[in-house]
Amino acid sequence: MLNFLNAGQPAQPPLPGALGTPFQWLPAGLAFGHRRWRLLLGTAALGLGAGLAYLAIATPQYTAIATITIDARRANPVGGQQASGDWQSESAYIESQVELIRSPATLRGVVELLALEREPRFAAPSPGALGQLANSVKTLLPGLGSDSAGLTPEARARALAATAVGRALEVWRVGATSVVEIRVRTPERVLSARLANAVTAAYMEQQLVAVSETTRRAGSWLETRIGELRGQAVAADRAVQTYKAGNNIVDVGIGAASGQMNEQQLGELNVQVANARSRLAEAQARYERARASTVGGVTQGVVSEAAQNGVMVRLRQQYLEALRREAELTARHGPGHGAVILQHNEALELQRSMQNELARLTETYRGDYEVALANLRGIQSRLAEQVAAAAQTNIERSELRSLQSSATAYRNIYENFLQRFTQAMQDQSYPISDARVAAMALPPLERSNPRAALTLALGMMLGLGAGLALAMAREALDCTVRSLAQLRLATGLETLGAITRQASLSFRLAGKPGREGIGRRLMAVPAAFGQAAAWQDSAMADAVHAIRAAAARQSARGCEVRVIGCVSAQAGEGTSTVAANLAFALAAEGLRTTLVDWNAASPWLTEVLSPTPRAGLQELANRDISLDGVAVTDGRSGLRFIGQTPGGAALPPMTPANARTLLTELRERNDYVVLDLPPMLDSNTVARLSDVIDGLVLVVRWGGTPQPLLAEALARAAAADALFLGAVLNQCDPDHRRLYPAAQAHQQPSRALPSFAPVAAG
Repeated sequence: MLNFLNAGQPAQPPLPGALGTPFQWLPAGLAFGHRRWRLLLGTAALGLGAGLAYLAIATPQYTAIATITIDARRANPVGGQQASGDWQSESAYIESQVELIRSPATLRGVVELLALEREPRFAAPSPGALGQLANSVKTLLPGLGSDSAGLTPEARARALAATAVGRALEVWRVGATSVVEIRVRTPERVLSARLANAVTAAYMEQQLVAVSETTRRAGSWLETRIGELRGQAVAADRAVQTYKAGNNIVDVGIGAASGQMNEQQLGELNVQVANARSRLAEAQARYERARASTVGGVTQGVVSEAAQNGVMVRLRQQYLEALRREAELTARHGPGHGAVILQHNEALELQRSMQNELARLTETYRGDYEVALANLRGIQSRLAEQVAAAAQTNIERSELRSLQSSATAYRNIYENFLQRFTQAMQDQSYPISDARVAAMALPPLERSNPRAALTLALGMMLGLGAGLALAMAREALDCTVRSLAQLRLATGLETLGAITRQASLSFRLAGKPGREGIGRRLMAVPAAFGQAAAWQDSAMADAVHAIRAAAARQSARGCEVRVIGCVSAQAGEGTSTVAANLAFALAAEGLRTTLVDWNAASPWLTEVLSPTPRAGLQELANRDISLDGVAVTDGRSGLRFIGQTPGGAALPPMTPANARTLLTELRERNDYVVLDLPPMLDSNTVARLSDVIDGLVLVVRWGGTPQPLLAEALARAAAADALFLGAVLNQCDPDHRRLYPAAQAHQQPSRALPSFAPVAAG
C-alpha cells in the first residue's frame, strides 16, 4: 500500500472562514467568467449578429387588434335580467366563446364576408418542381396527401382562404375578465384591420343566428310539451278529488289530531322502554353480583351491597372482632386451648349468619329483577300495539298522499314549462347577442414582428447561453489538475508546492574547476536547474524546501531519507527539471549529492548536462567502469551527475540486482542521491526499486495530467509499498493559475526549513 505522510494523523480543524459562508460561490463564479470571457463574448456576438441578420431578411408583420366583451348576464328589454351563474360557469362560457371565434365556421364567415377566395394573396401558391414531386409522392402514399378530389374549385379556394386567415388569427382572453382581444397579423396594415373587424362581425352574426335558431326550436318543442302537461295536471287533480270522495276524507286542516296523538304516544312509549331497559339492567347486575358474593368478599370489602345493609355491617364487624380475639388467644395459649376452640366456633357461627344474610339479599334482588323484566315486557307489548295502529292509519292515507304529490308535481312542471315558453317567445322576438364590440380594429402604426430590441436581446441571450453551455462543458471535460486542492484530492498526498512554467533553458558555463575538480569532466548547467539555489524566493525554491522538510520529517521518525526519486505519471511532466533543482540545491549547501538520470527511454538530463558522455549508468551498474569514470561534476557546487549510456540499447540490460547494488553503493558514498525516474505508466521502475528508494516525489504538470491517469499510476505503485514524500504541481501558468481560486485558498502555509546535517557516508 502507499505510505502517505498524512496517514493515521487526526483530522485538522477547519481554518477560520473555511466553513460555508454566504455568497461563497461568487469568487468561483467570477473566476469561471474570467477564464471563459472570450468564449462567452464571442458567442454573444455571434448571437447578436444572427439577430441582425434575421432583422435584415425577415418580412415585417403588422397586428391589428379588435376588442369585444362577452357578458352572459345581458339585459333583455322584454324578459328582464337573466339569471346569473357562478364565476366558474361564466369563465367556462367565455372560454367556450373564445374557441368559437377560432372555429372554422367563423373563418368561413370571414371568407364569405370579404370574398377572400377571389384575392390572389389567399390562394395557394403554384408548387415548384420539388413541390410537384412531393405532391406526387403524397398522392401515391395513403394518408399523407390531402383528399380534395370531391371539392369544387370555389370550395377549395374558400377552404384555403379560411386556413390562411386561421394562421393569421389569434384570440386571447384578457386575464380573468370578459374582454376578448381578436388579433390578426399580416404583412399589410390595412389588411390586418379589415380581417380583425371581419372576424368580429362574422362571430356576432353567427351568434345571433345561433340564438334565433335555438329559441325557435325550443319554442316549438315547449308548445307541444305544454299541451301534454296541461292534460296530465288536470287528470292528476281529478284523481285526488275522486279518492277523497270515495273514502270520506275531508281536509279539516294541517295535521289531524289522531295522527299527532299517535306520534306522541309512540314517543312516550319509546322513552318508557328505554327507562325500563335501564332499570332491568341495573336489577340484573345487582342480582348477579349478590349471587356471586361470598363471606370472604364481604369481610374484604369487595361486595359493595354489604356496605348498604345494616345487618351485614354488624355481622362483618363481629366476625372480624372474633377473628382478632381468636388470633390473640392462639398466640397466647396455643391452637389446642379450650378458649381458642370456643372462639373459633363463634367465628364460624358468625360466618354462617353472614352467608344466610347474603342468601336473603340475593332472593330480594332476584325479585326486583323479575319485576323489572315483567314491566319491560308490558311496555314493549303496548308499543307493538301502538305501532300496528299507526301503520294501519298510514296505509289508509298513503294513497291520498301519493295522489296529492303527483298532482302537485304535474302542476309545478306545467307552470315552469309555461314560463319557459313565454321567455323563449320573447327571446325569439328580440334576439340580442351576448357579445358587443368594445373597440374596432385600426391599421397599426408600428410593426409587431419582428421586434428589433427583443430579437437582438434574444439572439444575444441565446448566444450567451450557448457560450455558457459550451464553457461549462469544457470545464466539466477538463479532468486535469489545476490547483493544489485538486492535486491533494486526486492523489491523497501532501502538496509540496506549485512551480511556475519556465520560458526557456539558458545555459551558463561551469567555470574553471578547482583543485578537487582537476581531471574531472565538467558540465554546462542551464539556469533553470539552479533557480532553487540562486533565487530563494522563487516557487522552485519553495518546492525544494518543502521536499527537504518532508524528508527531514521522515528521518526524524526513524525512516532515513537519502535516496530521493522524482517520478511522474506520464512523460513531459517536468520531472527532470525538479530533480535537477533539488540536486543542485542540496549540492549548493555543501552536501555530497549525486544526480542520476534513470530514464533510459528519454534521457533528457543526459542530453543537457552531458552531451558527449563516454560511458553511463549501464556500464557502472554492470561494473564495466568505475564511478569516477562515469560521473560528470559541476565545478561550482560539486554535484556529480551520472547519465545514460549513449547507444545503451546495444549493451546488456541492467539487472535488478545490479541496480540495487549500485544504489546501495551511491547511498553509502553520498549524503543524498536524486534519481530522475521514468514515468510510472511507461515503466515499473518504481515497483522494482521501491525497497532501495527512501522517498518519492510525484511531479504533476498543471493542466496536463488527467486525474484518472494519476489514480491509475498510484494504483500501480500501491503494491510496491513505496513511500511518497508528497506531490509537486509543475509548469503552472502564472497568468491563468490565479483564475482558479482553489489554488490559492487551499495552499498550505509555508514551513520553516529545518537544518540538514550532512550524513556521513558508510
